[in-house]
This record gives sequence, structure tokens and C-alpha cells, in this order.
Amino acid sequence: MNTAYFYLTDEGEELAQRLSAAHPGDLFGKENFKETLRNAFLQYDYLVCIMATGIVVRILAPMIEHKTSDPGVVVMDQKGRHAISLLSGHLGGANDLAREMAYFSGGQAVITTATDVAGELSFDTFAKKYGMSIENIEQLKHISGALLSKKPVRVVSRCAYPEVLAAADEGKMQLISVRDFSALYSEGNAPEPVPTVVIDEGFCIPENTSRKDTAATSNAPFPVLYLRPRTICVGIGCKRNAGSFSIEEALITVLNEEHISPLSLKCISTIPLKANEQGILFTASQLNLPVTVISTEDIAALDFEELNISQSDFVSEQTGVPSVSTASAYLASGKGTILRDKAKFEGVTIALSRREDFPSL
Repeated sequence: MNTAYFYLTDEGEELAQRLSAAHPGDLFGKENFKETLRNAFLQYDYLVCIMATGIVVRILAPMIEHKTSDPGVVVMDQKGRHAISLLSGHLGGANDLAREMAYFSGGQAVITTATDVAGELSFDTFAKKYGMSIENIEQLKHISGALLSKKPVRVVSRCAYPEVLAAADEGKMQLISVRDFSALYSEGNAPEPVPTVVIDEGFCIPENTSRKDTAATSNAPFPVLYLRPRTICVGIGCKRNAGSFSIEEALITVLNEEHISPLSLKCISTIPLKANEQGILFTASQLNLPVTVISTEDIAALDFEELNISQSDFVSEQTGVPSVSTASAYLASGKGTILRDKAKFEGVTIALSRREDFPSL
């Protein structure tokens, strides 16, 4: 995360230097100030502006788009007495940055976001902390509003996250597993219509209780916020010069079959022999995913029989290992849970494995 410090006075420069020594970043003074600040808004993750709040507001106002994309902006007085979280407090990280700057300056952080002031769990901060994608952030206001009004909020999750468990223990939330919540629908029961947070790689609440395909739609009869944990590692094997269209089409097909959101993908993995395949690299870039290359030595050391990973003599002859896609996905996930063994397509194989960072409910 890159940070830019801006100052307009000598005392402000001294503070910027002191802060950047503890939290490294680039320093900018008065020269071409307005243009430089606006350019930094587009290039940096964090902006720390040591000056009057009004100056920052007037310059950056035309640049502001949405809290999901704007950088975190903190404004400080030149003596470091106050660090104001001005913009993108949660997703942009300005609240945490303000606390950090106040700690280093010996001042006080000024936080005005309602959930923080009320001491309630903020699910956009929660999502940022755990690297989750927010599928429909427009629903966040309903969840936060319910929490602030001390009304019931239901959390449907596969995993036991500490903050959610604590809130449930305090009676602030109703926690239920995806498995149990899905069973309500399969039995024809309608759950209580309260604002709901779903934390899962693909589960969606049905539009009405007569549907049994719980991943068919996200149009629920009550407010639902979907958080997609980035836990799914994709393993890809392919013939030489396989096209990116074929690879991406195969991947999307498997994701649909397994009812997994593309927002939950963590990485694409393969073996060294395929590490420079342009089709794989282009697919990864289109999905904004890193490519993890798994060594053939690590794959060869696996117990394929015990893991129930399908093997191929032909693949072994061509690559030196009996499995490319499934073995790669499994190891990339930290030896997690194999969700889909090798799915075969024309010139492409796809496998899915999920990281297990938290215990299941």
C-alpha cells in the first residue's frame, strides 16, 4: 500500500518527515500542489494531507467517485494534534491510517463513521481485513442501519470468524451455517425476514421459498449483503498455445457448475512447464489474479491415492507429473479442500481447491 504525504509549511514538512520515517511514503510540498495532489489521488492508496481540511476538500471534491475505489485520505494539522479520517474510512483504510498517524504524532484520531462511533462491526472493514470481495455494496447501508438501530442482523456463513462469533455471543447478531440455512429452504420454511449478511464463496438466498436451487439467484425478499471470501485456487492444465477464450470459458463453466462466484478466486496455479502459456497469463490478467507456479517436486511428493486425485499416464509422460490442474490447485490452496478434481475440456483441464483459514461452523 503506497502513501503520499503533502505539506504546505515548514512545520508541516517536519511532521511529514517524522511520520514517513515510521510509515514510509513519498513527500510533496507546495510546488504544483493542486495538480500533484489530484494526480496522487489516482495513483496512491493513502493520502496524508498536513493542512486545513477545507483546502483538501475543495481540491479533491471533483475527483471523488466511490468508496470502493477512492483512496483513504487523512487530514492533519501541522502540530499533529488531530488526524482526521476524511475519505474512504473503511474500504480505503482511512480510519486505521488516522489511528496510526495519531499514534506516531502523539495526537488524537478523529473518526466519524457511525459504526465505529457506536462500537458496531462494520462489514466493509471486516471484508477488507479478510480480503473479501463485496458483491453488492449498495446493500451495506441496510446492514449498518440495522446494527445502529439495535435491530436483528443474521449472518449466514460457512466459517467461524472471530468478530462475528463475538457479536453473536453479545446477542447483536444471529449466526447460522450455510448448511443449516440452506436446509430451511429445502424443507420449505421461510426464515425470518431480517437483514442478512452471507459470507460464502457462492451461496445465494433464493428469491422465494419454493426454489431448491440455492445458488440460482441473489434476489432475496429481504436485504442481503454478499461477501465473497477469496479462498478458491484454480488449477489449470492445457495443451501448448491453448487460447485464452477456451481457458476462460472452461473456468467459468466449472465455476457455474460448482456454484462459486468468480469474486472468490484467489489465484490461478499451474506447473513450470505451463507458466509462460499466454492463454493462462491472459486469463489471469483479465480476472486480476496472480499466477502461482507449483514445482513438479512438490507435486510428485503428493499421495495421489489418499487424496483421491485422478492421474494420467499421458500427462505424466508430457509433464513429468501425473496431475497438473488438481495437484496445482491443492498445493496453491495450502493443501486445503479439493472442490473439483480435473474437469476435462478440449485442450484444457480445470480444478478447484479451497483454502481453509478458519474452522467451519
